[in-house]
Amino acid sequence: MDGMVYAALAYSTIPKGRITAIDVAAAESAPGVVLVMTHRNAPRLTDPAEIFAAGADPAAGDDLPIMQDDQIHWNGQPIAVVLAETQEQADHATSLIRAGYESEPTATAFDEAKAHGTQVATFLGTPLSEESGDAEVALAAAPHVVDHVYTTPRHNHNAIELHAATLAWDGDELTVRDCTQGVRVLARMLAGFFGIPEEQVHVTAPYVGGGFGGKGIWQHQVLAAAAARLARRPVRIVLSREGVYRLIGGRAPTEQRVAIGADADGRFEALIHTGTTAKTEHNFLAEPFIMSSQCLYAARTRKLKARSVNLDMVPEHVHAGARRGRRQLRA
Repeated sequence: MDGMVYAALAYSTIPKGRITAIDVAAAESAPGVVLVMTHRNAPRLTDPAEIFAAGADPAAGDDLPIMQDDQIHWNGQPIAVVLAETQEQADHATSLIRAGYESEPTATAFDEAKAHGTQVATFLGTPLSEESGDAEVALAAAPHVVDHVYTTPRHNHNAIELHAATLAWDGDELTVRDCTQGVRVLARMLAGFFGIPEEQVHVTAPYVGGGFGGKGIWQHQVLAAAAARLARRPVRIVLSREGVYRLIGGRAPTEQRVAIGADADGRFEALIHTGTTAKTEHNFLAEPFIMSSQCLYAARTRKLKARSVNLDMVPEHVHAGARRGRRQLRA
């Protein structure tokens, strides 16, 4: 696009707290730099919670304001956007930004968080819990039993094509070329953030380049659109691999108990699938690991429960398999 500039992000280096000082003078005077955007000069955006309350699909990773204040909620939260004439110039300028922080007590270890208690996990506001009969009694009485605890690690998204978007404003019309799995959702959310009608946001996504639940709407599209409006120039943003790890939620760690009690013919007398996952305090998509058990297996008694703990980490996003499970349950 004519006049297009390239974006790079600077990230927080604490998991929780607030920014007490941020010096961008060296970055602003670096070669090729067009704009440095922080919470001090970012356009005012609609709070995501207000967008969701108005009926929009909660497709973002969290309901936190995006670069609207000095608060830090996870290690790697963006604190500045640099626009420059080349990608190399933008990347270099981010290294010149200096920030000071006031840290707050944080929770970053899954096992430590579990030791302090868990809560019922919810998925889009629905508790992840289902029981019928007394599965523990049926398990104890079953002639054939399997009862194990499994752990799964956190998984980061590693699509070969990085998260990228090119955005341009023409008055109050926003054009976005993105690698997104949800064209209409992205348009709806961006319209909500900037307070414009949805039909004024035009999104094309000819190629996704690997999705699996990760190519949705994250902060990089919103930040690039805000910076493009502030600079009055088209913006291309491509997250580095580090940026993907810091900004794009993945699959949360879990600890799961799976117990099956079967009769002599192999029919399930009891099915128990319980466990704990981690999420951020501001996330409404806890890893719904019990969904497959809810819709794939018949059993005379069932005990399916997911619980969660809060960590100060990048907001998670439900993976594609869980979305398919949710559709199956609705059907």
